[in-house]
Amino acid sequence: MDKPTIVLVDDEPIYVSLVLALLDDDYQLVAANSGVGAIEVLSSMEPDLIIVDITMPHVNGYQVIKYIKENEKIENVPVLVISSLTHECDQQLALTIGADEYLCKPILPNKLLATIEKYVC
Repeated sequence: MDKPTIVLVDDEPIYVSLVLALLDDDYQLVAANSGVGAIEVLSSMEPDLIIVDITMPHVNGYQVIKYIKENEKIENVPVLVISSLTHECDQQLALTIGADEYLCKPILPNKLLATIEKYVC
């Protein structure tokens, strides 16, 4: 059986490494280190889940979410935001434009795993 595919979009290499180490056994992971990179990756694949940070240069996470929700091929893929932005208005904006869940950094590994399992069987 194939592992579910998760696209992880974050410009912090340490955070990407930590998430990859945590999820590598159970999921096929594709990392993009920018919003531009995410759009490039997502233009050629249909993952089971997308995890995106908000604060990135040039193309931020909100713009990535908009791209996902406007792309017929991937519009129904669940989007999990994991961000250092903790204000309610940031969370509400992400959810309004199409994110399914918003978690604040730093996130506990068990919380991340439980949230992913809600969306990826």
